[in-house]
Amino acid sequence: MSTIEVTASTVHVGSTVCVNDAGAGRELTYTIVAPHDAQPRQGKLSAASPIGGALLGHRVGDQVDVHTPRGVRRLIIATIA
Repeated sequence: MSTIEVTASTVHVGSTVCVNDAGAGRELTYTIVAPHDAQPRQGKLSAASPIGGALLGHRVGDQVDVHTPRGVRRLIIATIA
């Protein structure tokens, strides 16, 4: 199991992350939460989900390729709060 360093400048559980979805041509905002708090329709993604897990540990400007059931999505992190 890999270790993820948690800092204010990296995505971690509790972060609100704004990403640009290159394939869809739109900006999306997600809050990364614990699995039992997930509410995908409200933008609250589980850290154990494909997108939530892929974003963990990344920084603003990083490009993240996410493998989802519908194929690979390329997300670019715009902001982390």
